[in-house]
Amino acid sequence: MPHHGLMDPNKMTEEDAALMRARLHLRGGKRRLQEGLSAAGIVALYDALLFGMRYFIARPERCERMSVTSTADLWDHTALYYTLTKAGVFDDPYAFNHLSLIVERALWQESFSFDADAVLVEIEKMLTRLGVIPFSEAALPGEAGGAR
Repeated sequence: MPHHGLMDPNKMTEEDAALMRARLHLRGGKRRLQEGLSAAGIVALYDALLFGMRYFIARPERCERMSVTSTADLWDHTALYYTLTKAGVFDDPYAFNHLSLIVERALWQESFSFDADAVLVEIEKMLTRLGVIPFSEAALPGEAGGAR
């Protein structure tokens, strides 16, 4: 994953670590798509969304506002997406299912083609709703001016 060696999650809060991972996976996914590595790019973007949802839900006050109980399985990403949709964070209750199917097909069918630009736009919209973007690339580890 693109965050290895760029951050120490043991020295960060869960919220900060999830946000950093989401941003690093977004950057890595974009790069892989530009290099023509469609499957790797879409998987990295998917991971960015998963970490973006973890970031959003990491704050206790958000969980309370959305009536997320302590028994909720927040590592069940489909359930988490549904909870966020119910809370009004996302509009389309089927977008995550659609994205999951694209990722699965890209991984299992080497010749599967999809509109990478459209997927990127959709994921960026979701990450914006979660508060992951906008961000400065220079603030990320490994970038000029960013902390290592």
